[in-house]
Amino acid sequence: MSTTTAPDELHQLREAVRGTLGTDRQDLPSAVATEWRLAWPAMAELGVPGLCVPEPLGGFGLRVDAAVMTAMELGAALHASPYAGLTASAHALAQITDDPVVDELLGGILAGERVCAFGHLGADGRLARLVDGLPGSDALLLEQPGNGLVLFVDPSSWTVDTAPHHFDVSRTCADVTVDARGGHRLTAPGHAVALYELLLAADAVGCARRMLDRAVTYAGQRQAFGRPIGAFQAVQHRLADHAVRVRGMTLVVREAARLFGADPVRLRRAAASASLSASSGAPLILHDLLQLTGAIGFTWEYGLHFYDRRAHQDARLAANPRAARRSLADLEGWTHAR
Repeated sequence: MSTTTAPDELHQLREAVRGTLGTDRQDLPSAVATEWRLAWPAMAELGVPGLCVPEPLGGFGLRVDAAVMTAMELGAALHASPYAGLTASAHALAQITDDPVVDELLGGILAGERVCAFGHLGADGRLARLVDGLPGSDALLLEQPGNGLVLFVDPSSWTVDTAPHHFDVSRTCADVTVDARGGHRLTAPGHAVALYELLLAADAVGCARRMLDRAVTYAGQRQAFGRPIGAFQAVQHRLADHAVRVRGMTLVVREAARLFGADPVRLRRAAASASLSASSGAPLILHDLLQLTGAIGFTWEYGLHFYDRRAHQDARLAANPRAARRSLADLEGWTHAR
């Protein structure tokens, strides 16, 4: 069962993450940094890669709520690390026993020295589209529908193409072609895929919360007709609606985190609901918040567009809202009659 982290511990972790990232909650970036590995060991010292790894292996147990909070902070900071994939990979690798290669890789991930990218392998077993954290990963953990997880630890067994994926400039994503003969199938993957999609949803929620805070601040500063635009009901109502929607997405994500380790069907339903809520809702909210900031919000220097791009990419990394809808339909038995 997922371990519930005490509120004061979550607050301390949040402040520690913000302090390590140097996150300024008032300013928006005019550019984003994609180099993250040199500073990642400092984040590893906080224990964030091991929040979903059992304590005997050097982690903190199944603290999915803390991992979700961390993902939200990293999304709000536009951090370039593939945190969702790293955490899901560490969780899956922790289920494997008596494998020296896996043990070494897991230890390196927890120390912040190794990177294992996570993604979805196509039905042909060769092509994985849109994998976060490449190039530069030491290993690949790919989910193949119906066949579980496949681990690749030899970089010579895959080739990387970053050309198709430059929309989200805050991260480096790529298509990967693998040599299936170089993969090792994992027999006990745990809930790695659900965890991966949940953390991507949390990342998108972090983007939405950060951009909503900034839009509210802007509405209180921008003057029109001698008064702040936030004094006009049309603007107030739109911001209030978005605040309610963002709060709803946050609650759905937190509920899914609470159910980790519980009944597998309930977990899959909650994880799919969280993924659907964030992947379909966050981009729409972010787009309208961009509209509310007027002409300045569309400029590259103002930085709001970075969050919009990232939320769209989160949805694509999680296999898009359609996959989440299909998963929910399957769980409810709506597709069996077809």
